[in-house]
Amino acid sequence: MPTTYRNRLWQRASARWAEIRAISADLLPAVALQQKLVTLMLDGADHLEQPLPSGLSRAHVVEKWRRGLPALRNEQVPIPDTLKDLLPAFAGAIADGGAGESALHIRDALLRGDIDAESLLGVSLARNRKAIRTSALHMGFSPDLIWLVGELGSSPLAHHLQVQLVNGLESHLGDWDRGYCPVCGSWPVLIESIDGSRQLRCSFCALAWALRSHRCIYCGNAGEDFVAAAPDVNRGQRRVELCAACASYTKVFEVSELTPFPLLAIEDLASIDLDRGAMERRYARPELYDLDAIEPLKSC
Repeated sequence: MPTTYRNRLWQRASARWAEIRAISADLLPAVALQQKLVTLMLDGADHLEQPLPSGLSRAHVVEKWRRGLPALRNEQVPIPDTLKDLLPAFAGAIADGGAGESALHIRDALLRGDIDAESLLGVSLARNRKAIRTSALHMGFSPDLIWLVGELGSSPLAHHLQVQLVNGLESHLGDWDRGYCPVCGSWPVLIESIDGSRQLRCSFCALAWALRSHRCIYCGNAGEDFVAAAPDVNRGQRRVELCAACASYTKVFEVSELTPFPLLAIEDLASIDLDRGAMERRYARPELYDLDAIEPLKSC
C-alpha cells in the first residue's frame, strides 16, 4: 500500500472517529480499540504481493460462480509471514480493549506457538468458523475471540486477493445474484446506495457487488414483510431493512463514494444505533452462509 494512499485513509478514518466521539461519548472505548485494530490492518496490507492461486483462472472462477461458490472456496493460498507476526498484536489490542485475560491467553499461545498462526489465518481465510470453534473449545480458548483475531489478521490478504481477482472479471460479476460475497463467502456488513445502485459491501474482503432485484440479502424475501425504516426522519440517508421472514436486518447508507478497505468497520461502528434498534425488535444478523451443502471444505 503506497504511503500517500495510507495517509489519506488514515486522515479519513481520523475525521470519522472524531465525529463518532463527538456524537456518542459511550463509544469512546470502542473508537480507541478500533484505532489500534485499523492501524494493524493497514500494517498487514502494506507490501502484500501475494499472487492469486495458480489454478484460479477466469474460466474456473466463472464456473464456481455458476454453482454458487465463492472464488476462494477450497483454494490453497500461502500465508505471508508478515500477517502471522501480527496476530499476537491483534490479540493484545483486543485484550487492552476489554477482553482481558481471555485475549491475553490467546496472545501468549500465539507467541509460544501453541496456536499455529498460519493454520488460524488459513482457516479464517477459508471462512471455516466450524473448525475454529472446534479447535478453540478443545484448547480452552474463547471461540469468538479466536475467530476475531483470525479474521482481523487475514482480512488484509482477503482484500488483496479480491482486488486482483475482480480485475478483469467485472463483466461476470453481474452474473452473481446472491447475498453472500462471490469472492470469500461472507455476508455484507452493510449496503451502500450510490447513484441509484445498491452495492453490498463484504464484511471481510470489502468487495462491492449488486443484486438484480431489491430483496432480503439473506433469504430472498421481497414481500410486504420486507421493509425499510429510517429511525431518524432527519437522517433518512441512514436506514435499516427488516425481513420478518428470516428475522434479519441490513443497514443501508446513501453515499457519494464507496467506503474503502478497511474503513467499512468504522461506518459499522458509527451506525451502532441502527443495530441496537433492530435488535430491540428481535432482528439479528445471521451466521456465515453454510456453503458445505454446495461443496464441503477440504482440509485447510
